[in-house]
Amino acid sequence: MKRLKFLIILVFIIFLNLPVSADVMPHYTGSISRQAIGFLQVPKNFHLYLYPRYDSQIVESISWTNTEVKYKNHSAEPYRLFTAQVQNRDFAFCTVIDEQDDWYKIIYDREGNKSAWIKPDSQDSFWGLKDFYSYYGRRYGLYYMKNIDYRKRGLYSGADSESQKIDGFTLIKSIRLNKLSGNWALVTVIDFDSKPKIGYIQWRESDGTIIIFPRIGQ
Repeated sequence: MKRLKFLIILVFIIFLNLPVSADVMPHYTGSISRQAIGFLQVPKNFHLYLYPRYDSQIVESISWTNTEVKYKNHSAEPYRLFTAQVQNRDFAFCTVIDEQDDWYKIIYDREGNKSAWIKPDSQDSFWGLKDFYSYYGRRYGLYYMKNIDYRKRGLYSGADSESQKIDGFTLIKSIRLNKLSGNWALVTVIDFDSKPKIGYIQWRESDGTIIIFPRIGQ
């Protein structure tokens, strides 16, 4: 009996120490550059260029799976490359900070804040901020970054901070997007009292800091 208990405990410890793959999602305001103009759905293999033209230097060559990103000279975990990744749907997005002639400048190493240019095969791969938020926010909802002060989580009557504050909340079941209005969003919030509350919340600050992000899967 003691031996059986020992084996069970050993298996449990091994299981806890196994690498766990998970979706990549931004959870802190610093996870997304203030320069972000949108997000690019990246293919499994691609080259990055120093300038937005094919005759410029190739800065990096990248291939990725749901659990690993391979650069030219090293490998890394997906969070180094992606702003958001949904594994069961096998797609991922990088932050875009500039655009020129159908080329997009993406951040390809988030820890080193490195960026370079890519021209995607399809222009449908690029999502401007508002298109990205409108599509995924309506479909799956929104969530606050973890480091946002609860006092900023106000529900207002209009799309500015001078409007009347309708309510505040700290525990939220869901936030559903109805429409965007500048840096504000008209939403339906379900708090833990399960009563829907409709009003405006701020999704981005005037300096470009993103404080709310859409869920991109369920």
